Amino acid sequence: MLYDLLLLRKGPGYTAARLAKRTDLVACLGGAHEPSNVLRERLESAIYSLRVADADLLLDIFALTPRMEGVTQLGLRRDAVAQRLGITREAVADRDAAATTRLQTQLLTGWYPKSPTGLRITESHNGFLHHSVRITTVVRDRKHLETRHHYRLLALFDGIEYLAISAAGWDPPVALSPNFRLSTIETAGGQSHQFWHAAPMQRGYVYDLSFRVPNADQNDPYWLTEESLAFHEPTRFAEFEVMFIGQAPAAVWKVDGMTALERPGEPSKATFLPTGSSTVHARFRDAYGGLFYGIAWDW
Repeated sequence: MLYDLLLLRKGPGYTAARLAKRTDLVACLGGAHEPSNVLRERLESAIYSLRVADADLLLDIFALTPRMEGVTQLGLRRDAVAQRLGITREAVADRDAAATTRLQTQLLTGWYPKSPTGLRITESHNGFLHHSVRITTVVRDRKHLETRHHYRLLALFDGIEYLAISAAGWDPPVALSPNFRLSTIETAGGQSHQFWHAAPMQRGYVYDLSFRVPNADQNDPYWLTEESLAFHEPTRFAEFEVMFIGQAPAAVWKVDGMTALERPGEPSKATFLPTGSSTVHARFRDAYGGLFYGIAWDW
């Protein structure tokens, strides 16, 4: 979503039409179904929730103030701010980049007065909000080949040392992020995979964690029929992708907010996913509460 904010501040800055093209940002502000004036009010509310210096700066940079009306270039807005504050354009650029990162934190956590009803971030166990989660699973001839995980994490507290992911039945994961070290602890019901960061993480910073879970058993007799996760951490965006090599399933559907006893459910008009290609996608927003999300299929 930081990318959306950085693009929105360019050129003429905020307009309703330009905001509408920034889909992740719009989703955080409540969704495309909301009136454009409501989306603007929420964006401004998030900006005003920052410290005064950041708020004043970003309102100008995003062209949300009367004095920036008609100023259609980011560089010219920075020049105007630089003249007003008595600093260089480069200093303004550094300040607005840092302030935009802090704005991302407010938007993702919902820590501002007009935030849309969404996640209750106090449900986080690890001290993170998941900005986005992407799960890619490869299935060959009905058998699980590997699953790749990518988590974009927003730290909610200072000093967090690791992220813990509990699992049962996984083969040993392979860490792909150079700044994380994996330590696995056996538990009564499976394993706790602890991904330790090279240095304690800091509140408001975003971290990327990637790892893969291969199927070490080349003679695995079991067919894979589901890839889903229980989301205990508040998660803004979750995307599942399943790639089928060889035989395609007869039916594919999404697992959308189910309990452990309900999953994987059955295909219906509301959950059915088209199988016109060898790759199937499902995208979810605001996943949390220990409920399962993902993709299931029948052979």
